[in-house]
Amino acid sequence: MKKTSKNTLSTFSQKIRNAVTDLSVDIFGYEKMVTKNIIQNTAFISSKTKIPKARLFLKIVQKDHTIKAYLFDQSKAIQAIPTKELAYFFIDRETAELSRIQNKIAFSIKKYLNDFALKNGLNVENLAVWIHVKDEKVIIDAFDKDQFVKEIPMSSLIKFFR
Repeated sequence: MKKTSKNTLSTFSQKIRNAVTDLSVDIFGYEKMVTKNIIQNTAFISSKTKIPKARLFLKIVQKDHTIKAYLFDQSKAIQAIPTKELAYFFIDRETAELSRIQNKIAFSIKKYLNDFALKNGLNVENLAVWIHVKDEKVIIDAFDKDQFVKEIPMSSLIKFFR
């Protein structure tokens, strides 16, 4: 039998702990629902603005402890998105009409941005999350000012909404 050092076991057990921490099961189909809502709302905005879906981007930031969202046509800002309309990206339109739900969405996004900034050693005021639909797939990227940080899995973002 081969001997293993305590350091090797410790490193291995830490890797397993980290993997299990990130493991989540979408029992209620929430990830699928949010993905569908983002795709549908992007299509709705595309038809309303006559801008192709592939060119639309949603930018979410936190400024002065407040969540702000903006719609972009590629790199050109075209409008600010109020919290009510931001909620349409994450939940169905009927539910999004409830002000307490809008507040919950904004609070959840704020918690996510703060947590992400802390874990990645970033200033939350410089953090921007960009959401984009490409080939019917939702892509979520994090940027520190203009510097790409990493792609964010949908499951990571929506766990703050539960």
